[in-house]
Amino acid sequence: MEIISVTNKLFFDRTKRINTFDNERTHLSNLLLQKITLHGSSILNCGDGINFPSDFTKDFKIMDPFSLSVLMRSLLECYLTLHHINFAPTEKENDIRFKIWTMYGLSQRAKMTFVTMPKEILAQLDYEKEENENLRKEICNSDLFLNLDENKQKTLSKQITQDWKFTFRNETYIKCSWQELLNNTGVNQILFNDTYNFLSWFAHSSSISLYQLRDIYRENRDKDEVKNVLKEAAIIVALAITDYIKIENETKKEFDKLSKDKKDLINIYNYIYRNESYCIDFEKE
Repeated sequence: MEIISVTNKLFFDRTKRINTFDNERTHLSNLLLQKITLHGSSILNCGDGINFPSDFTKDFKIMDPFSLSVLMRSLLECYLTLHHINFAPTEKENDIRFKIWTMYGLSQRAKMTFVTMPKEILAQLDYEKEENENLRKEICNSDLFLNLDENKQKTLSKQITQDWKFTFRNETYIKCSWQELLNNTGVNQILFNDTYNFLSWFAHSSSISLYQLRDIYRENRDKDEVKNVLKEAAIIVALAITDYIKIENETKKEFDKLSKDKKDLINIYNYIYRNESYCIDFEKE
């Protein structure tokens, strides 16, 4: 609850200064952090259980780790995206990561095939198609792309319409998994190994998800799983706050206004689950 309240305070007046974002990447990163906060707030509100009607006159509360894990997975994806497009080794790579991520999203929306669409939506899709082509040209003319050999250029040119999770090293590129993006944030890999896959088991309709449903209430593990999600959500929101503050001066000004206790609350998660270098103005006592 305290983590979410601190995040909300940092955002409270930010929308009044919407024209002060340095660039589109920072603005969309802010929206990613807002989405993280919404998911975190929903996880918090459902953490005590959800009302489950049993007849027309009464209901009871039931713990729902499955829905919370779906929210947690989306929260985690938003954070990993925020980190991926802002914390590459160089600003050039930040730029191409952001453009590939943007282009992928526009490419997916262009696949919509509704029978009828309002004229304004058709006009928007035409605009986005043009923007998509401009992004492709900028990506293909970037130094990182041109440093690839011809075969890798052709392969990447096809892949960026199907995925966006790429990193660049030594004149080549790597297609990353969600878990690899999580590892790239600097978290303790022993503590967070297979975190994304575990959340996916709750979210999907695979057999293992149904085995979990079969056993979780029978073995009274539902409360423990809810506690785990609440704990993980607090950690990831705290990491997201510190990452975003490092790229956005206006939010850093709001952070500076917080009490020392609230600053320490955010920093301690980074100190424990990453290391001291990820903290903000943090002094060990």
